[in-house]
Amino acid sequence: MNKRWSVLVLWSLTAASGVASAHVAMNTSPELPVVQPAPVAPSPAPVTFAASAPVVQELPAEAAGVVADEAADELADLDKSEVECVAKVVVHEAGNQPHKGQLAVAQVIRARMKSGRFAKSACGVVKQRGQFFNVDAYNPPRNNGRWSTAVDIAKRTLSGKGEDVAPGALFFHSAGASFPKRTRVAQIADHTFYR
Repeated sequence: MNKRWSVLVLWSLTAASGVASAHVAMNTSPELPVVQPAPVAPSPAPVTFAASAPVVQELPAEAAGVVADEAADELADLDKSEVECVAKVVVHEAGNQPHKGQLAVAQVIRARMKSGRFAKSACGVVKQRGQFFNVDAYNPPRNNGRWSTAVDIAKRTLSGKGEDVAPGALFFHSAGASFPKRTRVAQIADHTFYR
């Protein structure tokens, strides 16, 4: 392509860009006006803060102590031997069961205490002839999660906390056995619960 055509093609392609483009294509350098940016007033840079520790506002002593005192009072009222009797039964009878099954076993003891047909204390229910094993002779390991879970379940059950997972159940046995004269309340893992 000759020089004239290349200038023409380039000029027609860049016509919308203005005269400066045509001068560049023809190897000429027109004098372009120097553009100065408008002065800009300085603006403050955004301020960021480094992460800090959360702000903790203490409650007045009267308010802070109320919740802790109520929870402590409920658990302080529980007799340690009663908690231990229930925890031993939970570990021995349901230690290999899911949490709900362990809770149901503990709730059977509480339901018996309230029924009027059994002893009024947890240890009285547990030690009643022909009902459970010899809890006095049973000494499970106490340095593991199974024991601490059983103690927590015993405390919550004896203080009336938590969902009633086998409402009104007074008896339970392994799922393979049957108890035809009783009303079935729940089947939880390997145990069946009855009224």
